[in-house]
Amino acid sequence: MINIFKKKKKEPSRLVGLDIALKVSSFVTGKEHLHYGLWERLDVTLDNLGKAQEAYTNLLFKYLPKKEPQKKLEILDIGGGAGENAKKLIERGHRVTIIVPSKILAEHAKKNTNNEAEILITTFEDYIPKNHSFDLCLFAESFQYIPIKTALKKASMLLKNNGEILIADCFRSDKKQIGIIRQPGGGASLKSMEKELEIQKLKILVRKEITKLVAPSVELEQKFYNTLGFSIKRIITSLNINRPITLKFLKIVYKIFFSKRRRKRLEKRLFENTRTACSFIKYNHYMIYKLKPGNK
Repeated sequence: MINIFKKKKKEPSRLVGLDIALKVSSFVTGKEHLHYGLWERLDVTLDNLGKAQEAYTNLLFKYLPKKEPQKKLEILDIGGGAGENAKKLIERGHRVTIIVPSKILAEHAKKNTNNEAEILITTFEDYIPKNHSFDLCLFAESFQYIPIKTALKKASMLLKNNGEILIADCFRSDKKQIGIIRQPGGGASLKSMEKELEIQKLKILVRKEITKLVAPSVELEQKFYNTLGFSIKRIITSLNINRPITLKFLKIVYKIFFSKRRRKRLEKRLFENTRTACSFIKYNHYMIYKLKPGNK
């Protein structure tokens, strides 16, 4: 007999956010990129988001390992999202294995890569490799979700001789955050990253900071939330006039399901302008690392 009362495993909020972001990105740009844009000589508008994200991908691909003529790279795309990067890598003749934690993302990745990539629904921590190893382990905005020590050590073990690790992601600066509002960006501190690179004796082939070039993405995101906030305010005004009892009930439900702290954070996100390019630059270092294990 099936136990319909069996407690279900909780779904991480990050997966929900990724699935929603995928839908929004597809609607706005026609593609399914889940990363920052590179805003170099581009006006920061929704119309240019797709171009900025393409510019980011083009920059990232400049740091792919140099290959011999006719040689295909074996690439492990860790946290590969909806497969947009993998699609371009396959078009360049490479073989790609994608790791994603979400079934929805996996379905989109399968479609975007025309079923030409191997797709595994798991986390990098739980990933059990097969016999073959890789020329490149790629972390494109997935590194911050994995403990630094685990990510670097496991990636190093998965590489062939002369294999490389390519990371593009946020790292926190030394600036102390004040208040309950989480500043934009994320990840571990840059200082802890540099320390772990030294401990694991990883050779730094490239160390490039692009914080100022990706920071405008945060302001565009803030404008999106402010648009939602305006819509919510307009609905509240209408309900207050036409259906005051309904509005009162909704406010009660809102307080039941959201703590005071969460309400405050959500309302600041929707109705204020707390997430700016300046705050992103202050609290983050957006880095591109190209690494090589010392024993490879």
